[in-house]
Amino acid sequence: MLTRLYIRNYAIISELDLDLAEGLTIITGETGAGKSILLGALSLVLGKRADTSVLQNEADKCIVEAEFAIRHLGIQNFFVENDLDHGPVAILRREITPQGKSRAFINDTPVNLNQLRDLASQLIDIHSQHEILTLKTDEFRCRFLDSCADGNKRFDHYAEAYSKWNKLKKQVEKLRENQQQATAEEDYMRFQLGELESVNLREGELDEIRTRLSTLENAEEIRMSLTALSEAFQGADGSLLDGLRNVEQELSRLARKFPLAGEWFQRVKAALIDLDDLAEDIDKQADSITEDPEELLRLQQRVDEILRLLTKHRKQTDAELIQLQEELAQRLQSLSNADEQLILLNAELETAEAELTKAANALSSSRLEITKQLSPKLTTALSVLGMPDAQVSIQVEKTDRGALGQDDIHFGFTSNKGQPLQEVAKVASGGELSRLMLVVKSEMARKAQLPTIIFDEIDTGVSGEVAGKMGEKIRELSTHMQVFCITHLPQIASKADEHLFVFKETESGRTVTRLRKLERSERILEVAKMLSTANPTEAALAHATNLVNEK
Repeated sequence: MLTRLYIRNYAIISELDLDLAEGLTIITGETGAGKSILLGALSLVLGKRADTSVLQNEADKCIVEAEFAIRHLGIQNFFVENDLDHGPVAILRREITPQGKSRAFINDTPVNLNQLRDLASQLIDIHSQHEILTLKTDEFRCRFLDSCADGNKRFDHYAEAYSKWNKLKKQVEKLRENQQQATAEEDYMRFQLGELESVNLREGELDEIRTRLSTLENAEEIRMSLTALSEAFQGADGSLLDGLRNVEQELSRLARKFPLAGEWFQRVKAALIDLDDLAEDIDKQADSITEDPEELLRLQQRVDEILRLLTKHRKQTDAELIQLQEELAQRLQSLSNADEQLILLNAELETAEAELTKAANALSSSRLEITKQLSPKLTTALSVLGMPDAQVSIQVEKTDRGALGQDDIHFGFTSNKGQPLQEVAKVASGGELSRLMLVVKSEMARKAQLPTIIFDEIDTGVSGEVAGKMGEKIRELSTHMQVFCITHLPQIASKADEHLFVFKETESGRTVTRLRKLERSERILEVAKMLSTANPTEAALAHATNLVNEK
């Protein structure tokens, strides 16, 4: 059960710290005082998404913390599987920072929103005032039957089988699509690959060829320059090397008298060795440079072929062409393996479909079986709520298989004797829908063994004696679980074990929500105000006293 709720800096709630009791807690207050804002804050710790629009003070973070007593709930596996500390109390906390970042915690350990939702779904259910309309949706009807049948176990099994089958189905469709597209392109891919393979490229080859071409295209000029350099280094008429040898000899003689000349001698000697090697290399290169028109033509053609492929395939380098060649080879290899892959995937799909069919049939059988129990239960419960002639019939009809199963679930309803049952969405009034949702939610809560449920104005569209009977129904439900009920009706408010009153006041020029627990005399006064006016009459006070005493 929910034992404590702490809220700070949420909407018009500046700070609120509530200790909560078991049984039935009624929440009342003027319209707009902030009753539903409490639920909005609580929904944050149940995993609802939020942004900075919830901040009252945009410079401060919002904190919502809910404390649950969980000693006897048997949910230890959740904490073990998620590596969380476990004890008799679970504290769920949510923080929204001014920068819009959201953080969630369970027992002070950071968790993601899915983990927060998973735990919260086992602790509390919130029925909002707009949820009555979900009675008309396929998803809610399926959830109702499945939770009442076996706590959603068969549906969870079906959902897992459906997810597996759907994933395999998409893989098969994608593989077939790729295969068809690749088959259509196969001949062209083979032509492209053959063309690249015939060229037999090497990485870096284009740069090497261009360097060789530059030499061949300028052979005469290069040879003349090299010959001139060779003559300068070691020609017969006063060459550079002869001059350096004379310098070397002169420094050698000078070193005997002038020690610094010895260092210069060594430096010239070393330079002379390098220049001798350089002169020899230049001489060899001068002899090797020859004109070769045939080689020049061959290399030009090779460059033209590589450039043509680069342009054709919109590539920049020969390395990219080599990579394209490898990719084409891999795609053609994949195409040759596609048939085998498709056979294997189809076999997996057939197995998954058989498992899905089995799970779908089991789910349908479960739903058909539970409807036999639920139809009379709901009819009886509505009779207690002032609808003696009401009838409810739940029909399960087979349809195309989907995420919710293979069933169409219809709620047939009539509130008048002698009238045929029709789809509930077409014939039920607001008050009738409210009562039907109350008995549906009560049954779901019992079956799911949830410790806490919150009703937000589930009494919409009812009044008088019917409201009193709804109050008795809610009161009876609270003997099995913790119930919170936001209401405007005195007949329901009078059933409280604990009564919380929500009101607004001004603080530092700003409207804030406050809440206080009412003592018995205050409860009677509040119920009397709900019966009459802000200044209740003696008759209203007497009536309110009777209602509270009848609890």
